[in-house]
Amino acid sequence: MLKFNKKERTILTSVVFLYVIASFQLSSWKLEKQFFRGFKTLIPTATEGQTINLKTFKPANMKGAPIAELRSQLTQQFPYDPSQPIPRRIWQTWKTPFNSPKMSQGFKDFSGRWASAASEAPLYDYTLVPDDHIMPLLHNLYGAVPQIIQAFDSMPLNILKADFFRYLVLYARGGIYSDMDTFPLKALDEWPSIKTSRLPKPEVPIKYKGLDSASSPPTQEPGFIAGIEADPDRDDWNDWYARRVQFCQWTIQSKPGHPLLRELIINITATTLASTNVKTNIKAPDFIIDEGHKDDYFVNARGKKRLDSKFPPTQKKTAKNTDGTDTMNWTGPGVFSDAIFNYLNNIIQTNPDIMIINNNLKANNMEDGSGTRKFYRKITEGLMSSATFVTEFFSLIEEPVIVDDVMILPITSFSPGVNHMGSKPEDDDMAFVKHMFKGTWKNDPKPSSKGQRQQE
Repeated sequence: MLKFNKKERTILTSVVFLYVIASFQLSSWKLEKQFFRGFKTLIPTATEGQTINLKTFKPANMKGAPIAELRSQLTQQFPYDPSQPIPRRIWQTWKTPFNSPKMSQGFKDFSGRWASAASEAPLYDYTLVPDDHIMPLLHNLYGAVPQIIQAFDSMPLNILKADFFRYLVLYARGGIYSDMDTFPLKALDEWPSIKTSRLPKPEVPIKYKGLDSASSPPTQEPGFIAGIEADPDRDDWNDWYARRVQFCQWTIQSKPGHPLLRELIINITATTLASTNVKTNIKAPDFIIDEGHKDDYFVNARGKKRLDSKFPPTQKKTAKNTDGTDTMNWTGPGVFSDAIFNYLNNIIQTNPDIMIINNNLKANNMEDGSGTRKFYRKITEGLMSSATFVTEFFSLIEEPVIVDDVMILPITSFSPGVNHMGSKPEDDDMAFVKHMFKGTWKNDPKPSSKGQRQQE
């Protein structure tokens, strides 16, 4: 009888899981062809979402309607239950299975450390999804929302698909996603998102325009967790990064169905279907975009290219004309950061009871003239005048920040040891994941270099 160690059992379980997923492929394709037959799908824009309470959004009754809005489809398919715990699962994806001789020993070591961390923590499982299992998995998860699969299949570069996949799998199933060039530094149940005793308590009262009475401090696990990737507090930040404060998406944690991820997925789907020539075998309804806000959909209407006449907004994106700037603003850290700010601004502008905790604003945090406190006036004016989080609200933070059920971790948490922008060493109490910045990006036909990924 064969015997397996903990790591091998975890990996074997993942392989079995994925083959079970693949076995449902045929039935999912049948569902995909039948769902919303004869309907059209309305793909909303980020601008349209500014007038809706994204936290409490309820799906419309789509039965018998000629148009089904994508936001309603996703919310109905993956309802969000904030009272449930974060699923104890870890997701990674790579070109090959773990046991393939084509996988480098370095990536096997990193993957093995995640698998070991899962086996050592209560009730965790680990899944490595190889490329040839991604489409069967997406058919299984999103067969009833085929526009999502259509957008995924239409993307011209693998880096775009790799980015999109992490959001899709977390939205559908939840857990931790982390890139293959990362490994955990601490036990998974020691993360502040899981160990609720580590959740910050409100020490500095934070108000915003429209606040009636804030809800109680969190006693349960947050619903969405991200970390700071870049925080260049300098005038030339735009020469190096896409956003003044940029959130990393090499490691993300979420409960399934979180509305922040839903809005990000809608944005990417709309961008893809409007900015590419959709040539795919995926059966999906015809889609409609908002003609009054067409520029919201186009990759070339974002970032620096929106001011450059050499890049017409309606230009269709292909593998040859999609560069690192496009990737940043299509699926990467640029649009990911925008989605976080857009969602947080929306919920404080449409809800009178959002709890905001940012203990980095304590007065004693400015004893040496640095830290988040130095932006106190700008932060307060933004919140009180227009219920808006200015970028600096998350700048130079050293403790976690909570807005409703969204937790933002300091740069040290997922970028320890980079020796700039306030990042602390790998043995710091707030360091949880080490990122090795391998930047292979699955050998795209036109790969984005490390520098291109950082720049807008």
